[in-house]
Amino acid sequence: MEPTVTALRERPGVRVVDPIESAQFDLWTASPVRPMSVSPDLFRFPVGNAVEISANRVVVPELTSIYLHGEDGLAGAFDPSDGRLRVEGARTLEINSAPTKLYLRVECPLVVEREESRVMVRFDRRVDVQVGVRSLHDQPAGTITTPESPEDVMRAVSLLGSALKTTSAERSFPTLRGHPPLIETGDVFTVPDGIERPETGVRVEVPAEYEYVYPAVSLAYYLGAEVVPGSQPRLVTEGGFTYDLEGDVGYERRVGRVLRQVFVLDCVVRTEGYYQIALHERHRLEERLDVDAGWLYELPLAARLEQYLDMPYDAVADVVPAWPLTVDVDPSVSSLDAMPFLADELAVIRTTPDQSRSATPTPDMITDFQRTDSTPDLESKGVSSEFVTPDPVSFDTVGRAWIGDDVPVGVTKLTSESLHRSLDVDPDPSPIQIHVVCNDPAMQAERAVSEYYQLNERHQFDITVHTNVETEELRALLAQDADFLHYIGHVIDDGIVCPDGHLDTGTLSNVSVTAFLLNACDSHEQGLQLVEAGSLGGIITLSDIADTVATQAGTQLARLLAAGHTLHTSTTVLQTHLLSGTNWLTIGNPTLSLCHSQSGNPLYLRITDIDDGIFRTEFYAFVSPSHGLGSALKLHIDSETRYLASSKLDTLDLSEIELDEILERNILAIDYNGERYWSDEISASDLI
Repeated sequence: MEPTVTALRERPGVRVVDPIESAQFDLWTASPVRPMSVSPDLFRFPVGNAVEISANRVVVPELTSIYLHGEDGLAGAFDPSDGRLRVEGARTLEINSAPTKLYLRVECPLVVEREESRVMVRFDRRVDVQVGVRSLHDQPAGTITTPESPEDVMRAVSLLGSALKTTSAERSFPTLRGHPPLIETGDVFTVPDGIERPETGVRVEVPAEYEYVYPAVSLAYYLGAEVVPGSQPRLVTEGGFTYDLEGDVGYERRVGRVLRQVFVLDCVVRTEGYYQIALHERHRLEERLDVDAGWLYELPLAARLEQYLDMPYDAVADVVPAWPLTVDVDPSVSSLDAMPFLADELAVIRTTPDQSRSATPTPDMITDFQRTDSTPDLESKGVSSEFVTPDPVSFDTVGRAWIGDDVPVGVTKLTSESLHRSLDVDPDPSPIQIHVVCNDPAMQAERAVSEYYQLNERHQFDITVHTNVETEELRALLAQDADFLHYIGHVIDDGIVCPDGHLDTGTLSNVSVTAFLLNACDSHEQGLQLVEAGSLGGIITLSDIADTVATQAGTQLARLLAAGHTLHTSTTVLQTHLLSGTNWLTIGNPTLSLCHSQSGNPLYLRITDIDDGIFRTEFYAFVSPSHGLGSALKLHIDSETRYLASSKLDTLDLSEIELDEILERNILAIDYNGERYWSDEISASDLI
């Protein structure tokens, strides 16, 4: 199901239509054209469809920037404010305002110039212009229907890789991994036209049981692998290579290792391709391993996989980014419809056949995000013993989630319904609408959160503060379309406390607020009901909270959300500073964010020492909806080096001037000497 390019009827030009994203975009020409199909292989970048037209100019009917790629990489960029740009020789033009990836390829000198409210690309004569398009594919291309038998489910999982835009190492870029098709159960196995597994020469053999199939979902998607029944879990390539997927660490742990190892090595090897950047992780690996990235880049996927797995995992383990999401799922058919969403996040998936029902907490989330080597006592902090506790994980993971009937301690309660509803959210250019509801006179100070939401000047916010909201008014607010509702007050077993009684969210059938924070004691049950009634996700509490602590947490969360953090990275960063922050967690879809961060990936900074004017700093970056796993960023300190998000990037010694430059460019939380600061409130000299 690829985008199409057809001649316009109403004027000379072509129309690009992407049926997956329901998007279209026009290019105008001086005279009518007849698009003729050509091979997508003509383009250096992956495209799903390509045509050729004959034209002496192409008009982009919007003001847009354009990247110009030569054969050796990025050769220049056109900014509409620059007015005019002339270039010589063969070029690929990347049109940045299109709702698809859209490229023009020509082999002649050209001029790009602004003409009123549009951009014109002029050639020195009438020439052949190849037009290449690729769906951004944030939406699934269709729905696979499968009977409930594990063997049929394996057939469905084998098709998730159909969304990959390339089988090269560059599929580690988030923009080259489309959203996998959805899966639902039915009597007959059916697949929509156009959903086909790529020929990667890799298969995953596992016993035909859900508890073996689900943990292999993300790996199968990323490898474009066929999943087939086998007596022992293993990877097999077309070259006869086999790799034991159980080993001495167990099946689920081994599969997670393979996924992380293959992914980070792809990120290193891809630096020989489209974007030949200085990647921090490549430098670290080359210090210890003899990695011929250029040779590996040219290998087909199966042969490259064999070389990757010939390296010991321990040699790459400390270079792997902190994994954005690890999810525990019920190994039954009830979890099946969540699998495409988890594959889209490249989540590490575990099954929970022997889940603990004690209230031991999620380990290590105070000081090291969610690395799990120790277990602080949440029960002593007032967490009820009625909750279940997922098992610890053995690697760095920023976000953890649970899919099942129970309420997990310390991790996100994720529901497949909220994941599906997230697909229906259309981009909205209007201001971000937030309702702040304060129903406790003793917590009026927290009303100041309305100011913190507006600190991100790149976005417009429409914030309304409500006080002493009665039940029917709160019911009406929750039923209105809005981006966020921040509640300050109290929650009891019967519902959200209002001056005239309480509102039980279990009585609501239509909640239209996209996301929420219920900053009140023990709000998990009321929050879960908001998600069940239509909200996509929220932040709730697990126990009683002192008012002063709630006020501190509420203001911190407002600032983190305004800085572009997702729901779950907001709670994660909250926990690094506020010991009782473990009482706040997310439910629904944890990857929601209110706005984009200034740098694409939200940042967090920890200063560990200051000596003679030098600041020893640890930088952390987190993935976001716009900059997913595989994104690389630079810190504006070193003009060349880029880092893979997520979590800790590097330890750097900065001068006062360098630190101030970081603080001026970003909205971020800074932890130093047990205190939390914000970049818009301090300069480096304030910390000395």
